[in-house]
Amino acid sequence: MNDSPQTKLLRIAAFLVDALSLSIVLVLPASIISYAMTWTTTPKGIQLVWWAALAILMMAMLLRDGFRRRSIGKQLLGLRLLTPQGEGCSYGRSFLRNLPLVIPGWNLIEVVLVLMGKPRTGDRLAKTTVTEE
Repeated sequence: MNDSPQTKLLRIAAFLVDALSLSIVLVLPASIISYAMTWTTTPKGIQLVWWAALAILMMAMLLRDGFRRRSIGKQLLGLRLLTPQGEGCSYGRSFLRNLPLVIPGWNLIEVVLVLMGKPRTGDRLAKTTVTEE
């Protein structure tokens, strides 16, 4: 299955929407908390806030396609994420699908596959396809 040039761009844009929205939702509170903590705690406490924010961001990126069966970016840009049975993506499939994106180096292979219009490794693992509505 080869994606059209429009679908490729929509997939990339949807990923960027997801990454940006999740980052803003996590970075803003972490910034406010760590700034407030500068007056009351040690740098170790501030470091803990950022490690926690990073862990939450990582889990959110892995599970984002399970929320309403497709990520917010896919919803906004009119993409569907389907299983072989024609259902939306579950949290388990989302985890499998997005796991290759958090592996350093492998995530670049995933980008190349999307640009070539081929199924990502994550899509093959989770047995999902991305289509336009």
